[in-house]
Amino acid sequence: MGVFISGVGAYVPENTVTNHHLAQSVETSHQWILEKTGIIERRICTANMATSDLAYEAATRCLRNAGKASEEVDLIIVATSSPDQIQPAVACLVQEKLGISNTFCPAFDVNSVCAGFMYALNVGQSMMLANPKEYRHVLVIGAEVYSKILNWEDRKTCVFFGDGAGAVLLSQCDDFYRKIDFLIGSDGRGSRYIGVPAGGTRIPVDEDVLERRLNKFYMDGHKVWEFAVEKAPQVIMQLLERHHLSPQDVDLFILHQANLRLIETILNKMGVSMEKTITTVEEYGNTAAASIPITLQKAFVENRLHPGCRVMMIGFGGGLSWGAALLTW
Repeated sequence: MGVFISGVGAYVPENTVTNHHLAQSVETSHQWILEKTGIIERRICTANMATSDLAYEAATRCLRNAGKASEEVDLIIVATSSPDQIQPAVACLVQEKLGISNTFCPAFDVNSVCAGFMYALNVGQSMMLANPKEYRHVLVIGAEVYSKILNWEDRKTCVFFGDGAGAVLLSQCDDFYRKIDFLIGSDGRGSRYIGVPAGGTRIPVDEDVLERRLNKFYMDGHKVWEFAVEKAPQVIMQLLERHHLSPQDVDLFILHQANLRLIETILNKMGVSMEKTITTVEEYGNTAAASIPITLQKAFVENRLHPGCRVMMIGFGGGLSWGAALLTW
């Protein structure tokens, strides 16, 4: 039995916030944001929307693309670091929204921040291979609503992020050799560089937390940049070496959409042209765990994914964590 991606789908909110909009409320400018990040605008949820709403929309589009009914889904995994609430899992909320709670399929979340989708994809395929009779079609979703955990007065973070969701359906096939190969890892020594300090059991939310905004996202951008430009090329090369391949043998690179300048730097270190990648960060910003499936869906729509196409995907972020995947479309 093999595993392949049989469907893709994505959803972003309609509300657009441009750099010019941000410049009216925080000390920044369109030109500065564009030069430093490549971002022009991002999508932001309305007050009554949450992560599970975006995840559901992406899931329905994915299933429609795959030609599958929701009842055929045997497992739901959601990668998110901005859930509707601490518990229950967003995946359980999505299961109910899809109307398949009565199927009792397992549904759970994975939190590895911006590398989360790669972790979730790995877990999904592993469960399929371990129990093929039980898991024939696995819905893997990356969904984030960072707009509600950001400090909108902190220009070091608020200019980067947007809300969105992307999904893929993993399905079985008869080609035993058709599988996604992964390389994932974490370095907890860097866990302090990205996070939300309060809201868990270490620092429960109280009046002091709210006043100091410790329940909001923070990031040491310089440290994260250093980590990404070193680790991402290293992991990509290690995964390619397993298959005796070079970067030139890859048809399409899909990187976590953290920052356009970061993507350019990573590819340049490997001698890869920007023509070999596709980006969404310009119009959606950094959508964390949702960025890779959103970008994958764009590649599908623009006919960048053809049978036999060799695709390399890599996510990296909080933890510090990373995950790369090599597959043939």
